[in-house]
Amino acid sequence: MTENDWDKNFPPLSYEYKNPSSISNLFAEIIDISVLQKIKQSIEKLQIQHLIIHFDKNLSLEDVIGIDRIFEKSILQGIEIYSHYHKAINSTFINDLNLKTARIYNLVFYNCNEAPFQVEDNYRFDLTFTNQSIKMNSCGKVDFKYFNTNLPKILEAINHNSCLHKKISIDSEGNIRNCPSMPQSFGNIKETTLETALNHKDFKKYWNLTKDKIEVCKDCEFRYICTDCRAYTERTHEDKEGLDISKPLKCGYDPYTGEWEEWSINPLKEKAIKYYGMQELVKKN
Repeated sequence: MTENDWDKNFPPLSYEYKNPSSISNLFAEIIDISVLQKIKQSIEKLQIQHLIIHFDKNLSLEDVIGIDRIFEKSILQGIEIYSHYHKAINSTFINDLNLKTARIYNLVFYNCNEAPFQVEDNYRFDLTFTNQSIKMNSCGKVDFKYFNTNLPKILEAINHNSCLHKKISIDSEGNIRNCPSMPQSFGNIKETTLETALNHKDFKKYWNLTKDKIEVCKDCEFRYICTDCRAYTERTHEDKEGLDISKPLKCGYDPYTGEWEEWSINPLKEKAIKYYGMQELVKKN
């Protein structure tokens, strides 16, 4: 095969990333389910594809089915729910959800000491029981198990920020942010819309901050399959525009040595851990 034959039969792969939605993912830290009714119209206008909901309370079977039915004729493709485990969650509960919901694709019940029954593989959605207490400051962890190698995610990471690009969130008090853990608010859902928040001049400021522009990450071989975090960083560097370009706080990988360590015991992260009030996450020796 000649060089020309190779170019003809194997054209170079395009690195362009396309997504027609104004927003691809909405993360909502919900206390009152009525908020979902309020934002339904915005979800349609922005063509939001995925909704991730965190409830810091127990959800009944009727609650979960009701969430799914709010979006029965919606453009929304999938719903992911994180909620407290409680004793009413049994095999009948899950089987009913399997039959009566359509858009829920992932269910995580936390604060559960052990799975209450044998989880089968014939559910329409993924189901997880965990003893962890999942809170907002639980996000941003960098680990092999969170690496994603599908082509759309890699192309997005090459061109945009792998965490915040085309993402929007509502925290437990109704504040609209890039991520519930980010400091800047762009209004409250009680008084404004997701569309108005999205049009704020600062809302997209981190959208195009790729891993190639972040300290240490720019030298890492995993940078295009690793999800970034701008909410919790080592707080060591800013660029000329005032953007935080520090390495994610919860990453224990050193690309210069190729070694992993527990991020929370690294003495170089001590100041940032204290700043974010994460001392409880530091492992005791």
